[in-house]
Amino acid sequence: MGTGKSIDPRSRILEVAEQLFYREGIRATGTERIMSASGVAKATFYRHFESKDALVLAYLDRSAEAFWDDLSRPAPPQDLHEALVRIDRNANRPDVTGCPFLLVAAEYPDLAHPFHRRVIEQKDRLLAFLGDLLKPLATDRMETATKLLMVIDGALSLRRVYGASKAVPLLACAEAILESCQSTPVQRRG
Repeated sequence: MGTGKSIDPRSRILEVAEQLFYREGIRATGTERIMSASGVAKATFYRHFESKDALVLAYLDRSAEAFWDDLSRPAPPQDLHEALVRIDRNANRPDVTGCPFLLVAAEYPDLAHPFHRRVIEQKDRLLAFLGDLLKPLATDRMETATKLLMVIDGALSLRRVYGASKAVPLLACAEAILESCQSTPVQRRG
């Protein structure tokens, strides 16, 4: 897995879990396999994570943090176009073959499940972020943000289907949505 013993045990566990959960799924990845691949004893594993569920939630938090860090580097995007360029670049990286949140939602479709709730939190945060960036435009912000999220998630789903061999035209699709929204009068909901 490429994990080094010099990394602290908690980080090693998370790194290995992230790779296995993303590649093989949560249900298919047991704690014994994570312990073995990260080179930690059972006691060490449970000192850092009280259960596999706690590890999965930490994985989702780490995935969210990585997404927002990538989006904000070197500084937060100044406008919607810059944000979409960064999201497009991220979605088309060679190591990206899907959205970790969509993968978890597919494995845990119960909306009340703690994992699925964490997915909803991430998607709601992205919707709010996109909605904020849409403020300067004359459009129904939440409707347009939802359309943009559909493009982002659709692009990541295509990466899951085709792998890294196929770049997805996320930016071009998002720009087409923005153009169509600009040419359509805004209708306010009562």
